[in-house]
Amino acid sequence: MKTFTQNEIAKYLGIKQPTVSKYFNGKLEISAKFASRLNKKFDIPFEFWENPKLHLQNNDTKQTPKQASNRK
Repeated sequence: MKTFTQNEIAKYLGIKQPTVSKYFNGKLEISAKFASRLNKKFDIPFEFWENPKLHLQNNDTKQTPKQASNRK
């Protein structure tokens, strides 16, 4: 299972961390292009982005959406 920080995601996508935070808090819709890149790099399933808050286990800066997405 991959674990990563919002800063790592931001660096990979070439965007700022506050934007990544908005993606994870559901305040900003992620583009299909970024979602696809994150799926390949961090193994984040597309369905995670439908409701990120639902899938996240806690508010820690470390994210494990793959594990959280299995808890429905």
